Amino acid sequence: MEPAVKNNDAINILIGTLEKMDGEIESAIETLEIMADPQTLKDIEEGVQDIKEGHILTLDEFLTKYGY
Repeated sequence: MEPAVKNNDAINILIGTLEKMDGEIESAIETLEIMADPQTLKDIEEGVQDIKEGHILTLDEFLTKYGY
């Protein structure tokens, strides 16, 4: 009966590996979609520049500004 247990272990390991690969592939596709969108890249670059220049709000400032 031990071969069946080993077989189930191998199947579970394979399923876990495939699920992890699925997540990695999905993440890679999302990254490629972002990189392929010039407007999104421009917006990200502008956001990074704003942070570098100190154009940020604290959480409290954000909540106050937007009425939370």
